[in-house]
Amino acid sequence: MTHTREVLEKLGDIAVQLSEVESAARSFAISGKQSHLSPFYTAAEAVPPQVDELKLLLRDDPSGLRAVTAIEPVIARHLKVMQNMVKLGDKNLFRGFGQRSLTDEGNDLMEQIRAAFGTMDKEQRARLDEEQTAVEAKAARVTLISWAGSVLAGVFILACGACALRAMHGCRRSEEKLDRLLGSMPDALVIVNAEGKIVGTNAHTGKLFGYSDRELEGESMALLVPERFRKTQRQYYAAYFSPRGGRVPETTMELSGLHKDGREFPIEVSTKPLAAEKGLVVTSAIRDITERKQVEQQISKLNKELEHRAMELENANKELEAFSYSVSHDLRSPLQNIDSFSLILMEDYANQLDPEGLDYVQRLRGSCQHMEEIIDALLALSKMMRTELLVDHFDLSALANAVTADLKQKNPDRLVDWVITEGLTAEGDAQLLRVVLENLFGNAWKFTANRPRARIEFGALPQSNGAQTYFVRDDGAGFDMARAGHLFKPFKRLHDQSEFRGTGIGLATVQRVIHRHRGKIWAEGAVNHGATFCFTLTGEAGESNGQNYHSAKPK
Repeated sequence: MTHTREVLEKLGDIAVQLSEVESAARSFAISGKQSHLSPFYTAAEAVPPQVDELKLLLRDDPSGLRAVTAIEPVIARHLKVMQNMVKLGDKNLFRGFGQRSLTDEGNDLMEQIRAAFGTMDKEQRARLDEEQTAVEAKAARVTLISWAGSVLAGVFILACGACALRAMHGCRRSEEKLDRLLGSMPDALVIVNAEGKIVGTNAHTGKLFGYSDRELEGESMALLVPERFRKTQRQYYAAYFSPRGGRVPETTMELSGLHKDGREFPIEVSTKPLAAEKGLVVTSAIRDITERKQVEQQISKLNKELEHRAMELENANKELEAFSYSVSHDLRSPLQNIDSFSLILMEDYANQLDPEGLDYVQRLRGSCQHMEEIIDALLALSKMMRTELLVDHFDLSALANAVTADLKQKNPDRLVDWVITEGLTAEGDAQLLRVVLENLFGNAWKFTANRPRARIEFGALPQSNGAQTYFVRDDGAGFDMARAGHLFKPFKRLHDQSEFRGTGIGLATVQRVIHRHRGKIWAEGAVNHGATFCFTLTGEAGESNGQNYHSAKPK
């Protein structure tokens, strides 16, 4: 099962990387933004090794290996087409040469890849279902063997008791000891002779079936089971006494018992032949397994509910992937066309437009670029939730300094005093936590833009359980605490777009990353008096508790 899941995960990884390649290539070719090159080259370089890893995983699956080998040239061609698109964009030639042909070819190749991957995904999931069924069957056999062992142990005790019966035969005191022994057993005990008649029982038998010892003595064992089982039951016991049948081994079976009042209930019968002074007898230890059956039904019900929820989760993930693909291609493509033609108007028809017309075109391009930023943020959020956590111990202060350096490089003329506490470490996914710092530092950088000289701090305070509460504080625009509940909701912005540009996705992304680390995040602020964002991570010190921060806020 683990191997099949690895194949499914690898198929998903390759599909995501190819989508990222196409998205980044088109974005760069049309907009010329250098920020799209890094994700393009990262994704493009990751695809071939992942295809090799997939082929290695499928080395024992001839059908799957043939499918990957068949689609591999298509993947290589798709990467080549995207590389050509980037080259034309780098020379500002994409609009003039090859825009339609490269776009159409890229779409056709991607559709072939998606169809092939869809078929492989379906086959692997079918195999996963088969493996799951086999595992469940094996688990059921193990459970049965476990219970059989328990019952056989009881039969062994019964055999010892019967041996004691022969040894103490004729002795009244010995009979009393035997009665106490049989009476102390947790199971009902029934002894049947060669005629199929009951010749002995213990007290628990009467409690289980509602009969007295006198009522059971001389009756057939079939009295204790429903009519539909009686013929089989007689044949079953007769086999122990058949001279032609050979030695019949000890057996354990599950069937229904019949109470004196006509009520049926599930029982487990463990049967063993025993040599007595008056000939062979068969001892049967009978256990009421009603509670066990109820537990098994509850487990089965829970397993079905779990499977249903897992299926719902899988469907939700598929819908999310489909949405991400739609956002990346179906929405981005027409948006980029609008931006591209708007640029043509500005460059080639500027002399035919009056100032008001040029202003409209510039606003149109600005809206397109803002929408593209929102699409990028949505895709990043979607990818964030599917990325596997790679937890490690790392230097958080060094990561903070790296993010700070990137912000300074983008706008070196700004006067900002950065106060980064050194020596801070964390347990978590360094790549995802970098996204947290990029968004929190980026917000602090953005909302202090109107300050002649700003101050941004990053530090930590100890919690009572030994963990850390990290904080990012600035002296910028701040926010109204009455609206703090909207901070981490997607597209809920507390400042007007004309005042501070943004997508409304950044803090939602931060919250999801923190929650994936089983931490908490909250914020405090005041209008024109800055904001402080605090977050915790689960580490070796124990469960995070964000409220500890409030008892010792940084000044």
